[in-house]
Amino acid sequence: MENQSWDFFGAPVGNASANQTLLDKMPQLPLEVQVVTILLVLLICGVGIAGNVMVVLVVLRTKHMVTPTNCYLVSLAVADLIVLLAAGLPNISEVVASWVYGYAGCLCITYLQYLGINISACSITAFTVERYIAICHSIKAQLLCTVARAKRIIACVWLFTSLYCLMWFFLVDTSQVLFADGTQVKCGYRVSRNLYMPIYFLDFTVFYIIPLGLATVLYGLIARILFMNPLPATPQHAGRPSKHGGSISTSSSMKLSCRGNKGLSS
Repeated sequence: MENQSWDFFGAPVGNASANQTLLDKMPQLPLEVQVVTILLVLLICGVGIAGNVMVVLVVLRTKHMVTPTNCYLVSLAVADLIVLLAAGLPNISEVVASWVYGYAGCLCITYLQYLGINISACSITAFTVERYIAICHSIKAQLLCTVARAKRIIACVWLFTSLYCLMWFFLVDTSQVLFADGTQVKCGYRVSRNLYMPIYFLDFTVFYIIPLGLATVLYGLIARILFMNPLPATPQHAGRPSKHGGSISTSSSMKLSCRGNKGLSS
């Protein structure tokens, strides 16, 4: 294992060594860049946190809103909250100074970042499969697309992803870089970035390529079903003469349509 550590952008960091050239002063962004960056981060995180919290509260506190589709949306909202809290807000400290959350914060925040991103991908994939079954196999959907089943799938997704992301507790560490005016602490990789390529390819395949390919196929099948089904008769055609010389009035056809809709709804 190499002694040199690397940050998330591939730049070497670590304790000052004989081959490392010390800078005169700690590098800092201009004040204007710091202010704009902090304001944008607070704005994005504030709006995102408020919106996702409202989604969770509305679904959980309204009984008729607890549907299989909304269960997956709640899972996605919670995952987005984790990403906003773990990936957005900690960046503020690094804009103005160095890493201030310590060794435990480096491990936990990195773990939560990958956990939220991966669960978002899995929740969207599960939601896509549920929509495909509901539209293309409506008879089976009555048995398969239930709230209890959706909750079990979501629990399995969270359990699998939580265990999968545990490896990040062993792959990151804090490091220090010495400068003339102080010490800068960073949270980054333990070893060379090249050693993380297999992990990146695994993440890219499991949480991007497979969900994207599956979603492309399923949404293509959904579009095919929707475009192949004939559209309902327009109101102009409802009043045309019948074979027996009579005519079907618009009001009567509307009543039949309403009755049919009520039957479908029930």
